[in-house]
Amino acid sequence: MKPLIALAVSIAVLVAVWVYLSIGLPALKLIPWIGFVAWATFFAAGGGKAAIVRTLPPAIAAVLLTALTMFAVGHAGGGLPALIVLIAVLAFLLVFMAGHHVLAYTPAAFLGAATYFGTGGKIDDSIGFVIVSWIVGVAFGYVSERFGARLSKPAAANG
Repeated sequence: MKPLIALAVSIAVLVAVWVYLSIGLPALKLIPWIGFVAWATFFAAGGGKAAIVRTLPPAIAAVLLTALTMFAVGHAGGGLPALIVLIAVLAFLLVFMAGHHVLAYTPAAFLGAATYFGTGGKIDDSIGFVIVSWIVGVAFGYVSERFGARLSKPAAANG
């Protein structure tokens, strides 16, 4: 099978699994769209094991920093001036942390922050569900890549 077709088949199968897990099993509290963002970030980072290491640390750090920022906004009165100043500080930190090689993939950091904001930016257990959805989404990216590579090999090489 041609590699692009194999990858498409692999992703289609795993998307069905992801939809079942994230929507069909609501008790898991996986967030469907965050899994897709994480999955896409995995491929944008170049795929492979390196993309796991490249995407997860900055995304998770950004979720935590964003939660901390929203906590600070609340303690600063919760008004627009506090929001503007503290989100600007957050943006600075998301870029500045790229100076550390483990946190250097800035797109993952901004996407991590955006996914947390997209869930409402509450300081509650949703922070953990955002992080778990990121981890599972990146894992699905890796598995879809590996499964696609396996499907694209000649039949004799599969046995």
